[in-house]
Amino acid sequence: MIKSPNTTMEDPFLTRDEVMRYLRIKRSTLQRLMNRKEFPWFKLDRRVLFKKSDIDRWIESKRVS
Repeated sequence: MIKSPNTTMEDPFLTRDEVMRYLRIKRSTLQRLMNRKEFPWFKLDRRVLFKKSDIDRWIESKRVS
């Protein structure tokens, strides 16, 4: 897990691999979600990062009652 000096333990940034493990999805699925703009991500130079809180909110938005 990558931690920027400006992030707290409560809201770290995750790499693609960490998001794939966290959501238990394949790289192709993650890429499809990114292409569809399903959840926000950041591109810093060549690095792609995700805020864990954004991913958690996205998961909650998919909850079926």
